[in-house]
Amino acid sequence: MESRLIDVLQPIKDNDYQVPGDQNLQELTTMMLQRIGSVHPVLRDDLIHTIFTTFIERDYYNEDQLKNILQSILNKNYLFYRIGSSKKEEDAVFKRSFSVLLIPPIIEKHQSQPFLKEEDVLRVWENLKKYMKQEMDHRGHVEGKGWAHAMAHAADAIYYVASCEEITSDHVLEMLPIIKEQFLIDQPYLFDEEERMVTAILAMFKKISSEQRVAWLETLLYERESWQDPSEDIIINNSKHLLRALYFRMLEGDYRELRQVLENLLRELRKQEAY
Repeated sequence: MESRLIDVLQPIKDNDYQVPGDQNLQELTTMMLQRIGSVHPVLRDDLIHTIFTTFIERDYYNEDQLKNILQSILNKNYLFYRIGSSKKEEDAVFKRSFSVLLIPPIIEKHQSQPFLKEEDVLRVWENLKKYMKQEMDHRGHVEGKGWAHAMAHAADAIYYVASCEEITSDHVLEMLPIIKEQFLIDQPYLFDEEERMVTAILAMFKKISSEQRVAWLETLLYERESWQDPSEDIIINNSKHLLRALYFRMLEGDYRELRQVLENLLRELRKQEAY
């Protein structure tokens, strides 16, 4: 089935994303959704995701169709597909991570041409919070299968939804601790996940006070429990990478006070290094 779908989709991409006259858009959409988590990297990433994004940008879908796609990807068969039962090395993550990656183009379309109600945007936010709490597969690039990159894709979605006027400081303050829990883990992030998340964090920082920003940043200062446990060194490295990424991104803009906070935190974090 996957090879047949590639045969259908590749000509569409090659022909500047024009849908052939004998191809029904709704049927094509259904086929792409069914294979959104394919382990075939060309089908999943180069074709399905790229075609979906282009179709959304070019207004191939009307508002009701976009709402239906959004509603579909937020359910247990997509964003939460086997999230509590699949092992970390299984392929279920591809379906989850490429479902969450469909949120940005839909929300971006809403920002330019509003069509979602406030409760729709808040529903997306609540599902992102729930997803962030539960995702445990942190692999970036998987040999032979391409990008999983769940946390980077989630970061992109958080950025776009957090930028919506419907999201308030209270919503942001609920998400930030979850991000902290996802980054202070004993598995290394190797593919710039922290850079993608910093973009989301800075969007959220616009909606909270300076005191609230500092309070959250201070939670990223990990204090080790043992000097003999190498897994804690991974946690410390993840913390350093996120803090450093924030610091260098804050070299632009009016962040002088926060940069000083970050410098102090990084100095303190060095005391937790085992060497």
